[in-house]
Amino acid sequence: MDRQLLEPSQMDGKLTYRYDSTGHQVALLPARCKLGRHTLGHSQFRAVVQDGEATISCLACATEGADHFWRLTAATPAPERAELCEELYFDLALRRAQRVIPPAGGHDAQ
Repeated sequence: MDRQLLEPSQMDGKLTYRYDSTGHQVALLPARCKLGRHTLGHSQFRAVVQDGEATISCLACATEGADHFWRLTAATPAPERAELCEELYFDLALRRAQRVIPPAGGHDAQ
């Protein structure tokens, strides 16, 4: 199967920003890959902001054919700087993991 033909994942949330001491905007990117396997500060990753969307790809996960893109809505054009931030995206990663892992008992309530 051609990986480029795979459907893109749903939006994961919103890109968060902060302002530095000089008043310049800094994008705060997730510090872990979408699958939670890699810390992006220690792995190679690619971040692109365009057309109101930020995509952050863990290149290690990309080789596995997995859904490796964080997709975040971006309210502003791409700032000149970005930083990795673990805390801001923890809830998004937790909710994603809860959707993937079924609740204890193995049966869905109907």
